[in-house]
Formats: sequence, structure tokens, C-alpha cells
Amino acid sequence: MTSTTSRFGPAPILAIHVLAAVGVLFWLSQIIGAFIDGTRPWAVLLVGIVLGGAHVLISRFTTLHSRRAFAAMWFVVIGDSLLTIFVNWKAIGLVGFTIVLLLLTRTQAGRRWFATS
Repeated sequence: MTSTTSRFGPAPILAIHVLAAVGVLFWLSQIIGAFIDGTRPWAVLLVGIVLGGAHVLISRFTTLHSRRAFAAMWFVVIGDSLLTIFVNWKAIGLVGFTIVLLLLTRTQAGRRWFATS
């Protein structure tokens, strides 16, 4: 292992794992908050399971060096974009967050990571 490589991979790959975990925590907090506030809890639960689950898949597919991680990231971008359009414009931050994930895959270390199996 080099100094820029950890158990999870080089820094951009580690950042993908961290950001995916933050996405899962975000959706957990949204679900809990919706049930506490009574604000459409079942709808939030459904969306949270789908998009939070996609964040889990992003991390898992990244660990496996699988390009399916890209598909999961694009799924989240589209889902977050739909939230921005139809639910709350503030979800644009989620879109930006996921674009950062996609940009991390385009770093030299990210491209090398996903090129190996």
C-alpha cells in the first residue's frame, strides 16, 4: 500500500465511501424526522429507502471496482433532481452533492480504481 492508499482505496475512493455514508445518514435523519413531525412519513420512508439504498449500493459497487457505481450515482442524481423539481427546490444541494461523487470517479486515482477488477 502506498501512502495515498488505505483499506478502502486511494483518497478519492475513500471520499466516495464517506459521502455515500453521509447520504445514508441524511436519509435516516429525514425518515426519523418525518415520523416525529408526522410530515408524510410513509412517503419519506419510501423515498429514503430507495435513495438511501442507492447510496449503500454506491459504496458497495465502489468497493467491488464495479462501474455499476456510476449507474447508482446517476440514479441518485435523477432522483434528487426530481425531488428538487416536485418537492423542494432546496434539494438542489443533494444534486450537487452527488455530482461531487461523480467527479471523484473522474480523478486519475478514481479512473484507475474502476479500471481494475
